[in-house]
Amino acid sequence: MVLVLLVALVLVTGCGSGIQRTADPSSGDFYTEEEYQKLSKDQREAYCADLLVEYENMQDSAAAARDDLTAEQRAINDLESAMAGLQPELMALRGEVEALEGEIAWYEGLPRVYVVQKGDFLYKIAEMDEIYADPLKWKRIYRANRELIQDPNLIYPDWELTIPRDWPHMYTVGMGESLWRIAGYWEIYGDSTKWTVLYEANSDQISNPDVIQPGMVLAVPR
Repeated sequence: MVLVLLVALVLVTGCGSGIQRTADPSSGDFYTEEEYQKLSKDQREAYCADLLVEYENMQDSAAAARDDLTAEQRAINDLESAMAGLQPELMALRGEVEALEGEIAWYEGLPRVYVVQKGDFLYKIAEMDEIYADPLKWKRIYRANRELIQDPNLIYPDWELTIPRDWPHMYTVGMGESLWRIAGYWEIYGDSTKWTVLYEANSDQISNPDVIQPGMVLAVPR
């Protein structure tokens, strides 16, 4: 637009008002210097008049473009101000994300298998910081390793015990267990009264909620 404006300004210099023209500068149709020299006086005047009109239109367009540019710059300034105001909140959120990432990395680094050492027992193992940091959670280790552990009071060096880390979505029924008892396990619901949730989710294989069989695999809704 600026280039065309400059060309029009050069060509307009010295031109006066006139009549209709043959070329159409508004559509980018200009005479070459050679063509211009061949025009009659009336044709030149008409051409110059059209150039003047186009030049004025271009000035209007340039003014409008400047106004648009000013508005855009104002909008950019407003956005930059808003972003500057959000910077503290962004930094705080970034700090929270980094803290969560650190926790996740720590959690993922926890052992999922523990090799029994001489003098170990389930209560002691559960108490270890890298296991559950809670001795009372030894029963989950026992439940996860029932195929290996016959007596929870007897474990032997070099045994590899599975250490569950997730909230199970499935549970295999053991000897002497009931829905009420299973629902009360901390890794299930920690609330025996939620046995009905287990029953409703597994009613296709449980005809009597008071009777479940060892080896049944129960869905555990979350």
